[in-house]
Amino acid sequence: MKPEHVYVGRNEIVALVVGLITGTLYSWLSLPIPAPPVLGGIFAIIFTYIGYLIVQKIRKAVVFGRPKND
Repeated sequence: MKPEHVYVGRNEIVALVVGLITGTLYSWLSLPIPAPPVLGGIFAIIFTYIGYLIVQKIRKAVVFGRPKND
């Protein structure tokens, strides 16, 4: 099985921009945000994914960086 490559690409940058715009609009319109309203909740989501990546790296199931074009 080929390892999965993990890197920050176009999709991640677009998601970051969309998230910033969404957060700004929700705040501007005084609406509740569609995410955990506390930083601890957001950290739980982020570090759950980081923990997953660490285990997959130990298992050699992921490679960090873009795939090489052969």
